[in-house]
Amino acid sequence: MTTIAPSRRLGYSDLYLDFVAGHDGAATFYPGRSGAEIARQIDQRSFDRPRLVEILRRQNQRYEADGRAISSLESLADQQTLCVFAGQQAGLFGGAYLSLVKAFGIVKAAHRFTDELGRSVIPIFWIAGDDHDFAEANHTYLMGRSGDLVRVAYDAEPDRDAPTGRIQLDDTAALEQAKATLRDTLGSTDFTNDLYDAVERSYRPGVTMVEAFGHFMAWLTRGTGLVFFSPADPEAKALARPFFHAVLDHQEAIHQRTTESNAAIERAGYHLQVHKDPNHTHLFYDCYGRKPVLRSGTALTCDNRTLTLDDIRSEIDRTPESFSPDVMLRPVFQSWLFPVLSQHGGPAEIAYLAQLNPLFDLFDRPAPIHRQRPTVSLIEPRIRQLMDDYSVSFDDLLGDFEQTINRVLADSFPADLDLEAEELKADVRSRIEHFIAESLRFDSGLQTFAEQTKGKIDHLLKQFEGKLFATHKKKSQQTRDRLYRISSALYPERTLQERVMNISMFIAKYGYRVVDQLRDQLDVTTADHQLLTILPGDDQ
Repeated sequence: MTTIAPSRRLGYSDLYLDFVAGHDGAATFYPGRSGAEIARQIDQRSFDRPRLVEILRRQNQRYEADGRAISSLESLADQQTLCVFAGQQAGLFGGAYLSLVKAFGIVKAAHRFTDELGRSVIPIFWIAGDDHDFAEANHTYLMGRSGDLVRVAYDAEPDRDAPTGRIQLDDTAALEQAKATLRDTLGSTDFTNDLYDAVERSYRPGVTMVEAFGHFMAWLTRGTGLVFFSPADPEAKALARPFFHAVLDHQEAIHQRTTESNAAIERAGYHLQVHKDPNHTHLFYDCYGRKPVLRSGTALTCDNRTLTLDDIRSEIDRTPESFSPDVMLRPVFQSWLFPVLSQHGGPAEIAYLAQLNPLFDLFDRPAPIHRQRPTVSLIEPRIRQLMDDYSVSFDDLLGDFEQTINRVLADSFPADLDLEAEELKADVRSRIEHFIAESLRFDSGLQTFAEQTKGKIDHLLKQFEGKLFATHKKKSQQTRDRLYRISSALYPERTLQERVMNISMFIAKYGYRVVDQLRDQLDVTTADHQLLTILPGDDQ
């Protein structure tokens, strides 16, 4: 495996780059405590572990999680057990495979923390069931046979702006069309029967997007002990009533601390990852669609409704499942529910955690250790061979790729061949003209035949030159097509492959062993972007 150092070329912000480099300017916005110290602070707080175990057990059994995952979540009943978290929205068929990278990242991180602290640390994947961006979650991408991106989508717009935890896959025709596109794109291989069976078991008419995602991800991560959790669960929301009330109680303090934190980040020369309406309460209320609750003087508004503080409190007590925190408070909510030792996120997540870290102690929770999640690109053997053939590196993809193409084309055709062709034609013409002149002194009657011969030779030379450059043009187009295929495979839509591609396309070609290889070789200790070449098997 090779790696690429983190840089702006990968689309990373200065704050994230300084964070992973350990620069003091960024470090001030993140907790600098050790895992042991955060564990001691967590031990001083109370969590409703029995109810959490009940909720996790019920959810994961619904996802058909294996025995190791159930055993893992059961250990949360022990007061000594801590958690490592990562999360993602419930994308169709698992969404982009960064979800899998995040999942395996926290599995490995949990093992490392367990060894470090000498106590149980379990990995929990937060399925963003409160997220209501249906347009982001309803599709995924595969690479078609011709190297083009194929969008696979469940195109059945919900009748209201509901969280994905409540959106059911109840349009059978749209669901079957999504599955048909998946099958048509991937075709039939030695590995697709198991894959399509998992898709059918997970994505069934009537289940929610979250349940389908959890079911499919549980199949992908079997044997790892990974636990899944969706906050959209009504019982989890009932447990969260005190948290929602506390959000209302701390409105002024939340506003003041985020304002101060944002100002400090900007003074340090960094840009803000998240910009919020200063009147936002950081709560959403699902009333005929998930809408933000905003402050308006002494009143509160939600969509077109004006509510009093008492109205909102009554609704929290009556229907807590209708409420959810926004992106700024979601990590705090996570730590309020669970004994979170560490939170793992990508560049954008790490950047916005800097804005909200001052909020944890308002809710009597220590800010967890923040760790960057691993990032990876999967390189198929045939793509690796093309990269080697044309001396193209991953770094070449990140810049102006047309320059790389021009460099390869220039290297593939002798630069002086055009000059040599012109010199050859001039030399042949000169020699023929000299020979004809000498011949005509011997017999002037050969004039007509001599001119015809000269014309034929000149024509044949031009014809040869034309065929030579036509062949070069054809080969150049083939080279261009192959180079664009490398770019499409590894840097689709000018972004990292893991943010676009679905893991199913790799499973269809190489079997579940590609998932095993990703899990086994993933390095969670580095911020470098990892380039993992898929190992060919005996069946390849």
